[in-house]
Amino acid sequence: MKNILVPTDFSKCAQIASELALEMAKKANAEIHFLHLLMTPVDWVNLPKEEEDNFHETKKEIGYAKSELSKLKRKAEKMGLIAKDFLVFDKGREEIDAHTQHHKHDFIVMGSNGAKGFKGMLGSNAQRVIQTSTVPVLIIKKKVKTFDIKNILFASTFEEEAIEAFKRILKFSGSMNADVQLLNVITPHNFKETDDALNDMQSFLNLSAGKGNKGRTYIYNAKTEEKGILKFSQENKIDVIVLATHGKSGFKKIFSPSITEKVINQSEIPVLSLNLKTH
Repeated sequence: MKNILVPTDFSKCAQIASELALEMAKKANAEIHFLHLLMTPVDWVNLPKEEEDNFHETKKEIGYAKSELSKLKRKAEKMGLIAKDFLVFDKGREEIDAHTQHHKHDFIVMGSNGAKGFKGMLGSNAQRVIQTSTVPVLIIKKKVKTFDIKNILFASTFEEEAIEAFKRILKFSGSMNADVQLLNVITPHNFKETDDALNDMQSFLNLSAGKGNKGRTYIYNAKTEEKGILKFSQENKIDVIVLATHGKSGFKKIFSPSITEKVINQSEIPVLSLNLKTH
């Protein structure tokens, strides 16, 4: 984790995400960018200067956005971080994708508004970012009392398609100095014998991290994947839930975006989504 992107709309949940992102950047010694997307009634970039006074409210919004971005940048710099801020007009999720690729971000942190989930999260962009992003996306809803990520949960079906995602998780856990726990949720519609499930998980570990890996493996029985993930996380003091998902139906055994969305909507624990869809 070397370069973090924080899309923000300056709401309370976005502020919480920014604070966590700053702490993560400090711990990982990473660069951090703050990005605000502002919809304007006209093409502001090409609008003649003499016409700007015709849009008083827009000028006010722009001034506020620049001020808030500047505050975030200064706060990061006071922490000894390399920081940049960006104000972009009339662009949506595509701009977040483009910014990520152009500036070579390897991590995105976004805020979510409580139980409203994606409907209350930085407009309508976040859900699409999760489905299309080529880098991990961390969603946070609730202020973390003490920033200390010790236990990371990787919930998966442990197919080979998820190996590359797990390697990213190991890098993330290393930068946070955290332990990784692996969870396989067994449901009635996706039943598997415990021994078979544990063997599959161990084979997955051997393929992705070598036989010396110390990852702890767990089996949990539940009616649905999301219920199992949430209950296990609450019972085991998990700090971050990690889900590898896919944007299409190509990987039928890998968690679908709908499961990731349900976990995010119901969890008070930060959720890290890794999209397996290739670009």
